[in-house]
Amino acid sequence: MSQVSPTTETDSFADRPLTSALSGCMYAGFVIGVSVCMLLANAVVCLTVNSALPEYAPPEIQARVGQFFYFTAPVVLMVLQWHLIDRVGRMFARAE
Repeated sequence: MSQVSPTTETDSFADRPLTSALSGCMYAGFVIGVSVCMLLANAVVCLTVNSALPEYAPPEIQARVGQFFYFTAPVVLMVLQWHLIDRVGRMFARAE
C-alpha cells in the first residue's frame, strides 16, 4: 500500500497556470463593473422616487431621512438584484 506524502501534492500555486489567475481577476473586475452599474441605476431610481414623494416633515428631518434613504436603498437594491441573478442562474443551471 503506497501513501501519498503531502510534499508531492500537485495543487500548489506554482503549478497553476497564469490563465487561472487572470480569469479570476477578470471575473472580479466584471463583478465590480456590474455592481457599479447597478449602484448608478439604483441611485437614479432612488432620486426619482424620493423627488416624487410629497413633503411629510420639517426640512431638517426630511434631509436626514433622505440622506439615509439615498445611502441604504441603492445598496439594498443591489444586494437583492445579485440575489435574483444567483437564483435565476441556479434555476437555469439545474434545467440543463
